[in-house]
Order: sequence, then structure tokens, then C-alpha cells
Amino acid sequence: MTGLSIVLAAVILTALSIALFRRLASRLDAEACTAEWLDNFSTADYAPMRRLFNDMDFEFLASQPGYRPEIAKQLRSERRQVLAGYLQLLTSDFNQLHAMAKLMLVYSREDRPDFGKALLWQQITFYYAVTAVRCRLTLMPLGWTAPDVGKLIQPIESMRLQLQQMAR
Repeated sequence: MTGLSIVLAAVILTALSIALFRRLASRLDAEACTAEWLDNFSTADYAPMRRLFNDMDFEFLASQPGYRPEIAKQLRSERRQVLAGYLQLLTSDFNQLHAMAKLMLVYSREDRPDFGKALLWQQITFYYAVTAVRCRLTLMPLGWTAPDVGKLIQPIESMRLQLQQMAR
């Protein structure tokens, strides 16, 4: 019976992964795939994401007169919602960059099969990282630590630089 349970769990996990992958990949504004968008895009917009769960903010809050633990709990809840919003924007921007990279690959004068494989791998690892951050966010009220969002920004910055080099 244990083997059947493992197989069933693997099938369910695979189905959920495929559904999540498709949902994340569908966040794309095809009309925004322009050189102007790429020139104006910056990962600096996501810098506040890294500071949402900074312990210093909560220590400062705790030192204020009238502080109650419910206030910190409410602030953490609101910041989880803010981070979820950032994740949606980040995924959308990743999809924009990814779509532009695929277009550049298709219309490139030279064949680049390794770049195509790298794009697919980058997409899979990015979506996995987003999913991991979302899971940690969901589990934070149960005592889990805040997710490390820096790992999400680096692949986007790397892809942006690659695209700018290819565009020249």
C-alpha cells in the first residue's frame, strides 16, 4: 500500500506543478514586449521587497508606547499581502523578459540551441523559486521564517542584461 501512496502523491504533485507552471506562465502582456519597455525596466523597483520582513522594523515597533503584539501580527499580515503583490508583478516582468528572449532567439541570425535550453531551465527554476516563496509566505503565520526574495531578483537581472546585449 505504501508504494501506491507514493505513486499517487507523485502524480498529484506533478499535476499541481504543471497547473502552477501554466498559471505562472500565463501572466504576460504581449503588447508590452517592446525595446522601450526593456530600456525602462529595472530590478531596482523590487528593492523594497527585501526589506518587508526586516527585524529592525518590528523591534522599533515593539519599543513604541502603546505597542501590543496584535499590531506586529497585523503588520506581518499586511506585508505578506504586499509581498504577494510584488510576486505577481515580478512574475509578470519575468514573463515579459522571457517572451522577449524567445522572440530574439527565433529571429536571431545565428542558431543558438544552448540559449533556448538555458531559457527553459531559467523559466523552470524561476517558477520553482516563486512557488517556494509563496509556500513560505503561506506558512509564516505558523512560525516559518520570512522567505529570501533575493534569489528571485537575480535571474531577472541576469536575463535583462542578456537581452540588452542581444539587442545591440
